[in-house]
Amino acid sequence: NGFFAQAGGYEYAVSLGLTAAGLAVSGPGRFSLDHLLGHAVNRNWMVPAALAVTAAATTVVVGARNRRVRRAAEGQQEPLFD
Repeated sequence: NGFFAQAGGYEYAVSLGLTAAGLAVSGPGRFSLDHLLGHAVNRNWMVPAALAVTAAATTVVVGARNRRVRRAAEGQQEPLFD
């Protein structure tokens, strides 16, 4: 659908992804909650847990969308012969 989000493109998703990547690369700065708490909540299990939760949420959202699209497409079969 092209680049721009107005036409259903991927512009918004790309901007969110680049913002998240920029934050991940730059890391916690002076004004972050991590710095304020002295990195007290930095644990080795947190990154894999966050990735697992993200994967599970993505699976649920994509599955729900696919079911919704399938239900909407039911009964919209094109005629076999014209």
